[in-house]
Amino acid sequence: MLNTKVTKAVRIALAFGAVSSAAVANVAMAEEGAEKVERIEITGSRIKRVDMEGASPVEVISTAEFESQGRVSVAEALQSVTSNSFGSVAPTSGSSGQSQSTVSLLGAGAGRTLVLVDGKRLGGSPSLNTGGANLSSIPMAAVERIEILKDGASAIYGSDAIAGVINVILKKDFEGAAFDIQVGRPEADGGETKQMSMSFGVSSDKGNITFVYDHQERRAIFDRDRSYTSATMEDSNNDGVISIYNETTGISYFGATVQGKDGNYLASPKCDELSKNVPGFVGKLDQGSALGGIGKGEVCGYAFADVSANMASTKRDSIMTSLTYELTDDIELYARGMFSRNDSFGRYAPPAAEWENMAADNEHNPTNDVVNGQFRWYQLGNRDGEVTDYQQDLLIGLKGMAGDTAEWEVSYHKARLDYRTAGRYYLSYAGLAYNELNEIDMGSEEGINNMRATTYAENQSELDHFFAGLGFEFGELPGGMISHYVGGEYFEEILSSKYDAQNDAGLIGGNAGGSGHGERDVSALFYEVALPVLDNLIVSAAYRYDDYSDFGSVGNPSIKVEYRPMDDLLVRGSYSEGFRAPTLKELYGADSEGSPTTTDYVACRNQLGANATQSEVAQAYAKCPTSSFKEVRQSNPDLGPEESTYINLGVVYSGFEDVSIKVDYFELEVDNVISLITIQDLVHLENGNRLNEIYAKFPDVSLSRGANGSIAGKSYTQSANGSFMSRKGFDVDLSYKLDTHFGEFKFKSVTTLLTEVGEDVYFSGPTSDQKGGPQQPEWRSQFTVNYSLDNFSLNWTTDVISNTYENDVVQVDANDNPYIVYTGNLPTYVTHNLNMKFYTESYGTFTLGARNLFDKDVLFDENGKWVDDAMYNTGHIGREIFAGYSISF
Repeated sequence: MLNTKVTKAVRIALAFGAVSSAAVANVAMAEEGAEKVERIEITGSRIKRVDMEGASPVEVISTAEFESQGRVSVAEALQSVTSNSFGSVAPTSGSSGQSQSTVSLLGAGAGRTLVLVDGKRLGGSPSLNTGGANLSSIPMAAVERIEILKDGASAIYGSDAIAGVINVILKKDFEGAAFDIQVGRPEADGGETKQMSMSFGVSSDKGNITFVYDHQERRAIFDRDRSYTSATMEDSNNDGVISIYNETTGISYFGATVQGKDGNYLASPKCDELSKNVPGFVGKLDQGSALGGIGKGEVCGYAFADVSANMASTKRDSIMTSLTYELTDDIELYARGMFSRNDSFGRYAPPAAEWENMAADNEHNPTNDVVNGQFRWYQLGNRDGEVTDYQQDLLIGLKGMAGDTAEWEVSYHKARLDYRTAGRYYLSYAGLAYNELNEIDMGSEEGINNMRATTYAENQSELDHFFAGLGFEFGELPGGMISHYVGGEYFEEILSSKYDAQNDAGLIGGNAGGSGHGERDVSALFYEVALPVLDNLIVSAAYRYDDYSDFGSVGNPSIKVEYRPMDDLLVRGSYSEGFRAPTLKELYGADSEGSPTTTDYVACRNQLGANATQSEVAQAYAKCPTSSFKEVRQSNPDLGPEESTYINLGVVYSGFEDVSIKVDYFELEVDNVISLITIQDLVHLENGNRLNEIYAKFPDVSLSRGANGSIAGKSYTQSANGSFMSRKGFDVDLSYKLDTHFGEFKFKSVTTLLTEVGEDVYFSGPTSDQKGGPQQPEWRSQFTVNYSLDNFSLNWTTDVISNTYENDVVQVDANDNPYIVYTGNLPTYVTHNLNMKFYTESYGTFTLGARNLFDKDVLFDENGKWVDDAMYNTGHIGREIFAGYSISF
């Protein structure tokens, strides 16, 4: 493998060397004495330029701005930007990904947003199957600014740059020392924060060394700490029974329940005894419509929310060090090392696992048959999940000048992410079988020790990245010299998942996972040119060719135009094609088990009987509850890349003093989308009489139903190409600065408006515009007001998320054609942050503020249940008062 890697790298270097030699020779012939103007590189192009504003819209936000908004981390800062429309991930308790945070530009998914650090690709998170970058690994104190490219950029950066690019620029050339500390305390229980950072830097006439240490903590929030996540049950329709999932929150039928031969459920004869003597058991409940129909069976429920953590605790320690050193007048050495450790803790209820082939004479079996039970193994104790993430990110390179205008760069980048998960007090099926065989009491110390299992998993990803590039000027047009950039990349990705032997053998209850391994190498060549056709007109073009070892090659072009009819007006436009390569997990990952929530429309319809009217069916769909069902997720080695187009048209106007106006229209379309064929998709397909079509095309996919028609057992799902996605809308950025005799005011308003959110109704089904649907807001806005006078400053930030529909129900017409019916309304969600700073000349800076100043609550649906989405996480934490102190030397 190493020989192959080196060989390919050498090929790229030789090809690059031939091109660069010819280019430098031509540059050397350029006219001497031309006036030199400082040029900078902006995300979206490798050609350096004079103007900050170019053909592609780039939002630049400094760390000072994020801090003044009261943001705690890089993840929280980016999740607050308006272009993160929906679909991002925040740390939640319950899986190996509980420490992860992502961003999803335009709501297109974390895997379609490329994250860079200093222009180099951030290694993909193994917990996210390398399908996204974990923003929690980036130390906030090390960040100088963040650039958000709102345009497609696969022609520049390759895979994943479909919906946009986030480029995190780290601190360089820092001089002196700085210390910062801050603590935050929500009024509600849980979620407290602590953060501390130290920065040091030394400079000379040859270079600089910068060192940053960053520490952050946030405590867990338990379900019992919030009224809306704690366990509840109520006979809301006064029919004399409480139906699980229809009329409960935080309660599972995995308590002491068995499934009869007819598919309906029966409570254990010992259920009443358990509810009296064992905390968590709530007694007998009706099985509800999700498990086969109201009045047809009963379960023994368990209130898992009494002990489970809703938001995992996190503790992060990060170190960043950077070096720049001038080897000669024309050559500079640069290097960077970033190391982080993230510890996360989540607590869950005792393991919920099936008791297969329960003997007919078992005390929990009310039948005379051998059956399967759905049990909560309370004897083992609450499960604790401990996740430790290690990340190393190393970069070393050389850059320099060749002639008057040519600039070259070569670098090597190594990223290794090692995420380890330990789970305590899970169920060992081998131990259970041993107890049954030897008639050992399940509740005895011996029986408990036999059944207890500790799980362990190591998920690792590695990225080795070689880069070489050359920028130069060659040729001339009426507007000036033609700028070129040519280069090549080679990188290798490895994803490895290692689980303990019992997990691999499927002998652990309450946990699922399997070992797997995948790797690929990619070679790429790219070229970019900027043509100054006129003094006020620049046409740019780029092309990139990527060759993947596992699925083939892809070529992507882009073309951009920027026109300045007057000094204060920029008119810009761009067209680009892009792609997303399937992740190694999607291609080669081992089977993994999960329990996603699903609305079983087929069961709800069938429970009405054959003579139900269309109106009655529609009402049944609207009232159909969601429940969790077991699935086995499978990879697919036949996956191909997604393909996209991105169009951007915009204007920038700054003709008024201290006023800036930016308006951009965007249009993104993604074909051949890679998505999981979920249990919910299979239900929709069955409801539309198309299930057999999917079975024929994907024979490894199946939906499992019991004798009573409800979903039961394990269903099998798989990743596949075949869906479509589109996004259309506007970005509007307005800013204004006002100087008065009593201080300076800065006003800023940023809005992302989606005019189309095209998604398939279900996998490979018809496409519909789903803007404004549940968790898919039509627009997001952010308003900031900054006031400063002498040594005092105040910042007020308002985040606004538009109203959405509350429910989306997939109906089927008389011809089995699906369509979505939206009902209910979730109101516009508005939160405010306040941050005040007082600066002293000798004693540092004092900070006092409040996140969620007016204690905005979470959102509730028409049934009074919490709307659980990362967008509304501010309300879940509640009002948080924070105070801080910083000093620089």
